[in-house]
Amino acid sequence: MSWAEPRPPRCLRPSGPPINRYSHWSVRDWGAGARAGCLNHRGRATGGVGAGASRRAARRREAQAPVSRRCRVPRAAPPHEVELAPAQPGAERKRRSPQFSPESPPFPPATLEPLKDVHVGLAPPGRDPARLAVLSGHYLYYHYGCDGLDDRGWGCGYRTLQTLCSWPEGRAAGVPGVAAVQAALEDMGDKPPGFRGSRSWIGCVEASLCLDHFGGPQGRLCHVPRGAGLERELERLYSHFAGGGGPVMVGGDADAQSKALLGVCLGPDTEAYVLVLDPHCWGAPKNSTELQTAGWVGWREVSTAFDPNSFYNLCLTSHNAKKQQHALD
Repeated sequence: MSWAEPRPPRCLRPSGPPINRYSHWSVRDWGAGARAGCLNHRGRATGGVGAGASRRAARRREAQAPVSRRCRVPRAAPPHEVELAPAQPGAERKRRSPQFSPESPPFPPATLEPLKDVHVGLAPPGRDPARLAVLSGHYLYYHYGCDGLDDRGWGCGYRTLQTLCSWPEGRAAGVPGVAAVQAALEDMGDKPPGFRGSRSWIGCVEASLCLDHFGGPQGRLCHVPRGAGLERELERLYSHFAGGGGPVMVGGDADAQSKALLGVCLGPDTEAYVLVLDPHCWGAPKNSTELQTAGWVGWREVSTAFDPNSFYNLCLTSHNAKKQQHALD
């Protein structure tokens, strides 16, 4: 066989898509030709100088071919099917996702009425808790799709922020929408142009900026280098809730799913629980009992509620002194 690469015989011509990223010829076709004993295939099946030349020529053509022909990349799962975590510390603030079209038909088709104080009625965890403290005031439960926008896979930070903004009156008035939050972050310079209208995530840092921008409750940030260190923050969280504090937003890197904490239960002995409000619910919950049964709000052991290898940011909300003074005036 000459060094020039001739047109491959019919037995070697690809009959379907490639099966790996190393060749745009189907390995299945090569093997089938060799087993069939094709006379034109012997040099390729047995090796030799001609076979080496052919492989080198094939590699050259592979390198020049478009990526779509050289490899088969699995289709990425839609954002509502998988919740991916940022790869590096700090990515909670920088993660970007594909754009979405505001003209896309929303689902669910109608805006839902947010449920209020969905934790009420839950039994305390453990047999005999030594100390228990939950938030004071009222809040609304915001979750995926509650305003007609399909934000599955990227909107948990926005929904948790909306829950924080609804505290302490538990009213929807003054709670910003997703578009308003994105526009505010872009206008204040925290996000680059083009952030509005995207599916980019936000975390506790962005939430604290928006709480101040929209005149919501005050937000105080706390950084925990590892999830295992959250056990050392339980006393601070207990004091926060016992002192009249509001919901606490939590988000991390390996565990990038934003959520809200509504209370802390300590004891007896080393037992410790946190009351978690999860915004990843999709659908139209009818009442608090339905959410509690499904586990979207409930008590969880600290040892299992957080990833020990993930850092976490906390945004602790408290009454806005300026807002209260303005109301008195």
